[in-house]
This record gives sequence, structure tokens and C-alpha cells, in this order.
Amino acid sequence: MQKDKVFNLFLSVILLILTKEISAQKVELIGPESSIISNAAIIPEGKKLYFSSGLTASALNASLPEGDYAKYGDTKAQALSILEKFKTSLAEKGLKMADVFSMRVYLTPDVKTGAYDFDGWNAAYKQYFGTTENPNKPVRATLGVSALVNRFKFIEIEIVAAYP
Repeated sequence: MQKDKVFNLFLSVILLILTKEISAQKVELIGPESSIISNAAIIPEGKKLYFSSGLTASALNASLPEGDYAKYGDTKAQALSILEKFKTSLAEKGLKMADVFSMRVYLTPDVKTGAYDFDGWNAAYKQYFGTTENPNKPVRATLGVSALVNRFKFIEIEIVAAYP
């Protein structure tokens, strides 16, 4: 009986150590230093993940009527709004932008220019990723699509993050 208790205690300690080792492993992002994104991500087995739905921008000026271009702003302004929303929602779950390892981004043409504003999106992205504060550069796909639900919203973003 005493042997069983000692064995069970020993086994519990070993499992606890192994669990801590697994959770301490970090996501490995792979890619050239010169790139603004990573080419691949390796997620350690047993990592708890956070998946978001696609988010669009909040109104920059809620008093403006729907259909007014200035209500949501250009692609860069919208991207900054979305990234700030992610920063807040991640923090509520004990995560940071540095925990984001994957992004899927949908861009529509700006109604004023008729063009996809990849430069505006990348400028906003570079304020949150690949910085001194957050050197992580998630794997990312950016797709040009014909439309989102609101024609004055030019970008929608989904993220996946891993708990530390």
C-alpha cells in the first residue's frame, strides 16, 4: 500500500515536470530576417491556441453617416483600428501581440482609388510586428477580395495566437 502511494506521488511529479516542459516550449517562427513575415511556424505539441474570427475596423468617427468615407478611414487607419482591437482582446485572455503566430488578411479595393492598398496594410502591420518591442513576425496570407460586407471597410483580419 505504501509503495503504491510513493509510486503515484513519483508519477505525479514526473507528469507535472513534463507538462511544464511542454508548456514552456515556444512557437518557432521560420523565415529570413529581411522579410516582414515568417515562412512557417512550428507549434509545440500541447500548446493551447487562441483563434479569432475576422475583425473589421470600428468607426473612426461614429457621428458620420454610413457611406461617408471618413467614417472608417483608409486601409491603414482601418488596419490600425483592427490591430488595436486584437491587442485589447488578447490582453483580456492573458495574451500579447507577440503571441500571434498566424494571420489571414482580406483586402478590398479602396472606393476612392479603386486599388488594393497593400502598402497601407503593411505600414500598419509594421507598427505591431517585427518591432523592437515585438520582434515576432507571424506567418501571413494577404488576399485581395472583391468585397466585404460593408463596402467602406477595406480590410478584415483573422489571427491565431499561442498561449505562452
